[in-house]
Parts: sequence; structure tokens; C-alpha cells
Amino acid sequence: MPLNLLSGLRKTLIFRLTLSYSLIFVASTMMLFGLSYFFLTVSVRDNQKIIQSRLKKFTSLAQNEGIPALVQAAGDRRNKFFVRVVGPDKKTVFMSPARSWSKFDLQMVEERPVGTGWQYFHARTDADVLEVTSAHLANGYTLQVGNDIEDRKEILEDFRETTIAVMIPILVIGLAGGAFFAFRVTRPIRNLVQITQSIVETGNMDARVPVVGDDELNELGKLFNRVLEKIETLVQGMRGALDNVAHDLRTPMARLRAIAETALQSDSGRQGRKEALMACLEESERVLTLLNTLMDISEAETGTMKLDLAPVNVSALIGEIVELYEYVAEAEDVAVSCNVPDDIFMRADRNRMRQVLANLLDNAVKYTGPAGSVVIEARARDDQIVIRVQDSGAGIPPAEIPKIWHRLHRGDASRSRPGLGLGLSLVAAVVKAHNGRIAVESTLGSGSVFTLYMPAAPQPVKLSVAV
Repeated sequence: MPLNLLSGLRKTLIFRLTLSYSLIFVASTMMLFGLSYFFLTVSVRDNQKIIQSRLKKFTSLAQNEGIPALVQAAGDRRNKFFVRVVGPDKKTVFMSPARSWSKFDLQMVEERPVGTGWQYFHARTDADVLEVTSAHLANGYTLQVGNDIEDRKEILEDFRETTIAVMIPILVIGLAGGAFFAFRVTRPIRNLVQITQSIVETGNMDARVPVVGDDELNELGKLFNRVLEKIETLVQGMRGALDNVAHDLRTPMARLRAIAETALQSDSGRQGRKEALMACLEESERVLTLLNTLMDISEAETGTMKLDLAPVNVSALIGEIVELYEYVAEAEDVAVSCNVPDDIFMRADRNRMRQVLANLLDNAVKYTGPAGSVVIEARARDDQIVIRVQDSGAGIPPAEIPKIWHRLHRGDASRSRPGLGLGLSLVAAVVKAHNGRIAVESTLGSGSVFTLYMPAAPQPVKLSVAV
């Protein structure tokens, strides 16, 4: 069991972060100790260079100004070095005051023969060491200069022992700091995991990740909350769409069933059965149109719609659509007018743009009302063709404008007017597939304006054939 727990712990992000932080902390601390040990060693060795520098200074003074000048300089209170001058008879001529070096046995210094290398004299009470070197002067005199240092070996050994002693606290501090750091850093991730598990287990999309701060992980939490909000909106939209699909399919399917049952139960003869079949075909055509339109929207939105792009004469295309809806507009008492130049072309799939313009004109005529008007305008602007479909209808409430592009959304909640609720969704998807865009402006009581921005195409070159 403990092995399984340890194996599971090793796989966690907190364990890896704690271990990484601890290793970095301990390694950095060891590096600092190593550098300190190195500089301490160098510092101890540099003490000899300082003594030699002072020895050269005093030697130069003795050679230039004589032994008395050297004795005077060595006896100055500002002199922090041990100085001893030995005469030709091997007797001490001058030695630094005993009070400054009382912890050393100066008699031993006098008794020991003067050497040319380094000499060391240990203190009586502590671990200090008097480090001395010498130089020969003129007339048989000898100069000794030294300084006290703590025993090198003892210094370095004490340092090593201290380092070993503090390693355990450093390791504990590293682990504790790493654990604190890991728990603090991974808190947004743990919150994210907890909320995700809650959503998976309960299906409740209202849960949100608590966000405190503006770092990258908290930004991830904010983005996750936005994704949840988007998913919740999409789920609600899907529920509404399914309700609409169910409603739109229920009616034609019920009619199909009723027509078929009536035809089977009646004795209307051949003509009656033929009429029943025709009615069934009309209802099935409505269902098929609904499904095909949904497929077209999906293809356009996913970029899989096949487009036969070519220069399309905007005036001719709009003329065809207006002519197609001429009788419908007359029946609704709606006047349709066009203001489109003859020489502008857009790069588009002609059949798909027929769908787009037909849906826009159908909506405009349907929602304008008697004695209203619909105006279609087009013009070239830079590298775009701008097409406006303006009606004088009731307009669209501001809260409804973002929703009109949703699938199966019906602005007419009572469904008093026929339609699938897919027209504007198809329009937006097809326009986007053409790398165009569509915008809408609407004022309640004054009508709406749908504006298409489509890529322009160069005017086709007409080839003249000589006869």
C-alpha cells in the first residue's frame, strides 16, 4: 500500500514541482557554499601576499633611509604588522611592542633561527597563528615581517563542518518551501480539476472556477469559465433548436400520417389516392428542405461547402431574384425597387448567392407588411461589392438582433408566418464561406437594413470576333 501511494504521488504535478524547487534551492545553496569556501581559501592564501608586500616596503625603506628609519616606521602605532630587526650578531635590534603580540611566545620567535621561508608560531591561548617571513638587509641585518592568521586547516575544517551541519535544515527548508510553492502555484489547476470533476459527475454547468489574481494559471481559469459559459449557451441553444426541429417536423409528419390514413380508409378511388400522394410529397418536400438547409449551413460553417467561384453580374442576379418574388410582393402589397449599376461584378458562387439574396428578399417582403416597400441597392467600394436590402417593416428588437443568425430561431414566436427559421443562418454561413460578411441595422417601427460585403471581381473581358 505505501509503495502504491508513493508511486501515485510521484506522478503528481505537486510532487514534481516540490522536488524541482527543492533540488534547485539545495543546489543553489551548495553552489554559494562552494564559492564561499573557494574565496575563503583564496583569502587565506592572499594573507601571504600582503605580508610580502609589507616586507618589500620595509626593505626598501631600510635600503634608502637606513635602519633607524625602518625602526621608526615599524614602531609607529599605525603599523599593524609584526616587525623584528636582527643585527649581524643574531641579536634582536628591534621587535614590535609585546603588548600587541602578547598572545604569542615572542621568546620563541627570538630563539628560533631566522629562515628564508615562512615560519609559523602558535598562540598560547587560541588557534591564531603568527605567519612570518624574512629578508636580508645590508650590513648583515635581517628583517622579519609577519601577521597573525587563524589556522588555515582549522578555518577550512570549521567551515566544512558548519556546511554539513546546516545541510539538513537547508534540505528541510527546501522541501517545505517547495511544497508551499507547489501548492500555491497549482491551486488554480486543482480548482480547475475539481470543477471539471463536479461537472462530469453532476452535469451542472453552473459551476465556475474561483479566480484570484491575474497570472497565467488564473487566466486559464478565466478562459475555462468563458468556455463553460459558451458551452452552457450552446447547450441551451441546442435545446431550443431541438424544440424547434421537433415542432417543425411534428407538423409535416403528422400531416403525412393523417393524409396516408385518410387515403387508406376512404373510398375516393384513384383520383383521391393521387391527391393524397401529392399532399404527402409536399409535406416530405418541406422536411427534406429543412434537413438539406441544415446540411448546407453545417458545410458552410465547417468550410467544406464546395463553391464554384466566378465573376457574377450583380445587377443580373438581383434582377432574377426580384422577378422571382414579383408575384409574392404583389400579393403582400409590397413595392420592390432596385438601384444597381450594370457594370459591377462580385466573385461568388452564383447558385449560393441566389440563395442568400432570395432569403434576404423573402424575409424583407414577409415582414414588411401591406403598403410597405423594399429597396435593393448595390455599389462597388474599393475591393468590395456592397449590397443593401432595406425594408420599411416593423424592425427587429435590439435584444433579438444577435439571435437572428442562430439556427431555427424564429423572430415570430407565435409562428404565425411560415418558415423554417434557417434562412438567416444559411445567409450568414454562405457569406462567411465566400470570405464576406453581413451586418444588420434595425429600428423598431422603421424597418431593417441588411448589408452584404462581398469580394469584388474584375469585369470579364468581352472577346470580339471579326467577321
